Amino acid sequence: MPESNVSELLMDGFREISRILDEKNSTLAVDPLLAELAEIVSREPVSDLPRLAVLQVVESRELSAAAEIIQYFAHRFRWGWLKEEVRRCYLESLANEDRKRVRHYERMLEAFSDDWEDRDLFPSLDL
Repeated sequence: MPESNVSELLMDGFREISRILDEKNSTLAVDPLLAELAEIVSREPVSDLPRLAVLQVVESRELSAAAEIIQYFAHRFRWGWLKEEVRRCYLESLANEDRKRVRHYERMLEAFSDDWEDRDLFPSLDL
């Protein structure tokens, strides 16, 4: 699959996840799509396009499911570059005293832990 298609596919999937989560208010409803997108990423050769798509989600205020998407990818892949970007955004929110965004990024950072408490919200992570 051409790289540009992968990036578009991911962003379309992230928008669909936000739509479904807004409608159904359940991570169980979006878990299969998250797993499908993660499989696409894991099959791709080393590429910056999937990385850029995921990084776009970190700071997105347009994707209502940004935290859930990043939590899923953070726990599944444990990418150091993603953790550093989330940490940077977290520290910036702290400095700006934006409490809502601070908690938003804390939720994402928690997902990097082996004993992340909300892991059970995403059954496909247990595979």
